[in-house]
Amino acid sequence: MTGQTRILALAAILFLSLSGSSAGQEPASRYREWLEDVSPIITRAEREIFSRLKADTDREKFIKFFWRQRDPLPDTEENEFAKAYMERVRYADQNFGRGSSKRGSQTERGFYYLLLGPPLERQTFLTQSQIWPLELWFYKGEIEYGLPPYFYLIFFQAQGLGEYRLYSPGTDGPESLVVPTLSARLMTRAGAYQIIKKVNSELAGASLSYLPGEQSLMAPIISSTSVMASIGTYPEKKFSDAYTRDYLTYKDYVTTEYTDRFIESSFSARVFRNDGQSFIHWALEPKKINFAARGESFQAVYDLILRLEDPSGNLVLEKSEEIPLTVSAEQYKAHERQRFAFQDVLPVIPGRFKLVGLLKNKTAQDFTSFSAPFTVPRPQENGPAGVLLYLSREKMGDARGAALRAFAFADKHYLVNAQYEFPSSGEMGVFVQFPGAPAVADPQTAVLLVEVRPADSDAVALSHRAPLAGADAGAGEGLDSGLFSLAPLKPGYYIADVSLLDGSGQKKASARGTFVLLSQSLPVLPWVYSRVHPGFPNADHLFWLGTEYYLTKQYSQALESAERALRLKPERRSRLLAAQALFALGRYQEALTAARPLAEAEGGREAAKIAAAAHAALKEWTAAVAFLEKLMAEATEVSVLNLAGECYLHLGQPEKALPLFQKSLAIDPDQPAVKELIRNAQDGLK
Repeated sequence: MTGQTRILALAAILFLSLSGSSAGQEPASRYREWLEDVSPIITRAEREIFSRLKADTDREKFIKFFWRQRDPLPDTEENEFAKAYMERVRYADQNFGRGSSKRGSQTERGFYYLLLGPPLERQTFLTQSQIWPLELWFYKGEIEYGLPPYFYLIFFQAQGLGEYRLYSPGTDGPESLVVPTLSARLMTRAGAYQIIKKVNSELAGASLSYLPGEQSLMAPIISSTSVMASIGTYPEKKFSDAYTRDYLTYKDYVTTEYTDRFIESSFSARVFRNDGQSFIHWALEPKKINFAARGESFQAVYDLILRLEDPSGNLVLEKSEEIPLTVSAEQYKAHERQRFAFQDVLPVIPGRFKLVGLLKNKTAQDFTSFSAPFTVPRPQENGPAGVLLYLSREKMGDARGAALRAFAFADKHYLVNAQYEFPSSGEMGVFVQFPGAPAVADPQTAVLLVEVRPADSDAVALSHRAPLAGADAGAGEGLDSGLFSLAPLKPGYYIADVSLLDGSGQKKASARGTFVLLSQSLPVLPWVYSRVHPGFPNADHLFWLGTEYYLTKQYSQALESAERALRLKPERRSRLLAAQALFALGRYQEALTAARPLAEAEGGREAAKIAAAAHAALKEWTAAVAFLEKLMAEATEVSVLNLAGECYLHLGQPEKALPLFQKSLAIDPDQPAVKELIRNAQDGLK
């Protein structure tokens, strides 16, 4: 790497890499041991997330989340479940490890003891000459989590050797518990049962079936198999791992005080075009909303964090906002049976992305997370159609017609719910956009066709045709079928196929949506919080689009968006974005001109980085150092240290460069280029 190339690379790191990465650490032995300890009660999702954590600090935080989720009394200082569980681990290690190379908690007896707890009764049979050493455990099951009301488990030492293993009435059979003799080489199931019965009748019954009511020689093998299957799914049913959804994204935003208050939610996201620009229209419906009473009103304050990521998980956009909600007692009572919905729009550039979000209720300290993948076609590109199945619609009026809000097109606002649920005997309408669809020769004869099929059938159960001339939603925003009755349909899951047909019946474009028709007449229309934005283009949306272009390295488009935003509203953030894009395009003098006024103002750290990088790229080392010295006085950043060190090398001051490189390497040892610079600085001191 040449000196100039390295300078530009180091300078670019100052502000082009908005999300750092660090090398993963192998889990320390204490974390591997912790994973062994909780193996019986950790769910598959939790195990997967824990295995993907790279830093010990993240592992420690996850462990706190894990135990907090299982705390029966989260408002007390002590976690009663964690304390009792670790007592089980200690007991198992002390009592179940004999005859095994494993810790007692890692044997089969240990596994089930940790998972199910101490049995109601535990009988040991160690000295009987007719049967191998074994133990009979009797449990009362938690039926709410799928376990039978009562059941047995048998652990035996096969052939009298090694560690105890779990007995299977179906696979092993009673004969595997009996010590063979010369007179009984061909032991039958019935014969073995009689031998065991002479030792203990309860044990004999359990050897046939783990279910107390089905203990006979004709007991179906499937009975005991079902017991083992229910035990296998017990952790997944008892311990909610919903909090692990998108955990890797939100882990840095949520403290452990929130973890036992994860709220499940429904989320829906669709891509539509408004005023020629693609937007994600999204709806989030938490299962419950917790307000706090404040005098005669109810209040809740939310933090909403949205992240846009590319398919590799790289950050494309991150934005946050506070949402204060205040409702009167009358409003609260009027809507208490309705779900509450947060709905909004986000402008997006063409490409494949995932929207990930976190909604924190700071008042009640609960939270929910959500995510959805989507594809945004380029203008005039034949991409995925946007389909919206709506419950109702309302006219926004002239004043609001130019505004932008979720699920609103032209002068109509479409009322939807995130789960696309519809009441029995209700109505449904379809709004659709067909990006890049071929033009229809004669709109007067064309139709918008909606065909509804059960999800498990190809037979059309309901058909609705809307003349294209009357289906235009207005302003070229899309097509609207209008409302039609769902009365002919039975409750169930359905697919709605939407087709644009020309006068000859030829299909010009098609799309598909799914919905649920409920069996009961429940409230499905949510109580909506929805922001109203100025019509596009506006400064906020142009800035976000510019950021998306910038972080996907489309710098010309980023600069264009920033300049458009500045023409509408001369904000600092848009000036900074323009300076970053100019530097990335190699227009260093222009970047410097744009960044310098921002850098000299209070709080201009990011702009100072750009100014320093631009001076360095222009080989103006002294001017670059002036900015870098101020940056280093405020905070320590590896990229700032490295660039300052190289500037000092170019100024012939290796004695100043060397300690900066050494400090940088101490913070992040995995920097081969910096090691080379250290050697250069040391050579300069000779």
